[in-house]
Amino acid sequence: MRPETLILPLRLVILMPVLGLLLGSFYFAYHALLEALAAWQSPLDEALTRLIGAVDLGLLSAVFLIFGLGLFELFIRKLDLPMESVLRVESLSDLKSKLGQVIVMILVVKFFEKALAFKPKEALDFLLFAGGVTLLAGALWLAKAKE
Repeated sequence: MRPETLILPLRLVILMPVLGLLLGSFYFAYHALLEALAAWQSPLDEALTRLIGAVDLGLLSAVFLIFGLGLFELFIRKLDLPMESVLRVESLSDLKSKLGQVIVMILVVKFFEKALAFKPKEALDFLLFAGGVTLLAGALWLAKAKE
């Protein structure tokens, strides 16, 4: 008996984390929907914060979905999905790259969330905020330049 016949079924062990990641994706997507619906019943200033929170949860849902489906494609079998360019994963480094792009977007949303609550008290506060925006723009530019 060849060792490959014993080892090949072990790749199915990856189904457990894939299932967990997909369930996590549905969880965050559901809560993103609840947050967006709650924004409808809120005053305008609170609604914006809630909608940004919904975007953040939606991006987290995307991270879990991309990582779960990516692991499935790498270890179980290729998927024939209509969103080929978004979910096509050919290696672990490809999966990490896609994950990194989504994480940068989550950080952008988190920064925007904090910027809404920003109340400067001194000139240095404005300078530090401008520096943060500049660093964020640089990170987005580098992420785009990599493509």
